[in-house]
Amino acid sequence: MKQRIMNNIGFLVALSMLLTFTAASVIMYEKYNSYMRQDVKNEVEYIRYAIEKIGEEYLTEETGNLTTSRITLTAPDGTVLYDSEQYADQEENRTGSPGFEKVQEDGTGEVMRYSESLSQQTYYYAVKLNSGNILGVAKTTESVFHTMFSSFALMGILLLAILALGFCLMERQTKKLIEPINQLDLEHPLEHVEYEELRPLLNRVDQQNRQIAQQVEELRQAETVRREFSANVSHELKTPLMSISGYAELMKNEMVRPQDVPEFAGRIYDEASRLTSLVQDIIEISKLDEKSGEMPFETVDLYEVVQDICQNLMLPSKRKQVTIFTEGKSAEIYGVRHILYEMLYNLVDNAIKYNKEGGYVKVLLAKEKEHVIFTVEDNGIGIAKEEQERIFERFYRVDKSHSRQTGGTGLGLAIVKHGAMLHHAEILLSSEPGKGTKIQVQF
Repeated sequence: MKQRIMNNIGFLVALSMLLTFTAASVIMYEKYNSYMRQDVKNEVEYIRYAIEKIGEEYLTEETGNLTTSRITLTAPDGTVLYDSEQYADQEENRTGSPGFEKVQEDGTGEVMRYSESLSQQTYYYAVKLNSGNILGVAKTTESVFHTMFSSFALMGILLLAILALGFCLMERQTKKLIEPINQLDLEHPLEHVEYEELRPLLNRVDQQNRQIAQQVEELRQAETVRREFSANVSHELKTPLMSISGYAELMKNEMVRPQDVPEFAGRIYDEASRLTSLVQDIIEISKLDEKSGEMPFETVDLYEVVQDICQNLMLPSKRKQVTIFTEGKSAEIYGVRHILYEMLYNLVDNAIKYNKEGGYVKVLLAKEKEHVIFTVEDNGIGIAKEEQERIFERFYRVDKSHSRQTGGTGLGLAIVKHGAMLHHAEILLSSEPGKGTKIQVQF
């Protein structure tokens, strides 16, 4: 960047000097040329006046020596009568020379002639006298090209001097210009903004820093969750496996009375069923964690799903002597059918499991403007206020002993939470210990 600035400024300085020199040379030369032409015309008038008053005898060798111009007097037939640079018998005929015929016709004439090398130019001005003779004055000067070329050496020296001085100043100014950029604190880019032109860039850097910090924090939290999840999975899997292994070992070593074998087999079956449910829930929540783009989204009628869930839970509710009331009508949303089923199933299942005998569960599906609201309300054991924020955590149980008895895996509400996130839904919870719980999912 620094070298590019130096190169560009150096080029601009050189170009500016060249253009300035050329323009100044042309302007000064044109002004000088204008003065020179006027001087020649004035000189012709002076000599004309002298000849008219004194006669042609005024034109002598001494007269020619008084000026650097060339003075000529020509007869109408073109015969040279006087030439300040040619005398006596060096007469020549000027008929047909540039400007001669024009002077004969108009009384005045002027001609500008350039040498073959373009190094000199001659300005010739002539007037017709009363006698019919033609008085002419010619002045030779350097041409504009010769003037410019002769000054190139001086201009080159001046250019080198200015460039040398300019590069020193540019080096210093460029260093001062770039130093604040090199010393930018990219971790806190908006604390000291030296150049306002950089603020949009620094705003983006600051925004990216915040995004990176947020991502790092999310990764840390995800790692913490992963470790806790792994530890909880290991613990949850170990408990039923140890029970199954223990009961099976007793039966294998014939340490169980024949009449107790059905009881032990039943315990092994229950633990295996719990283990199967746990593995299925772990697989389900892992899929939700991945947020796979291959999820089969489709239009789902939640009312059909609710009816199916209530039908499947009819037997468990009768065992618990819990009455299920359903109310609603067709309500379609765009989602993943089996995830929606798991979400609503877990909510209704929990309302039955954590209820009291003779209790009730109300399942309501309603449409309000652009929202579809699924509500589960029970009059069961309820949830303490300090526990309500944590019940959607994985493997978190309010009453661990009760969860063991009901066969809960501790992942049901976690699946509800992640399913809601997948469908951009909001979960609302209100509960009071001993009076029941109400959970709403707003799609």
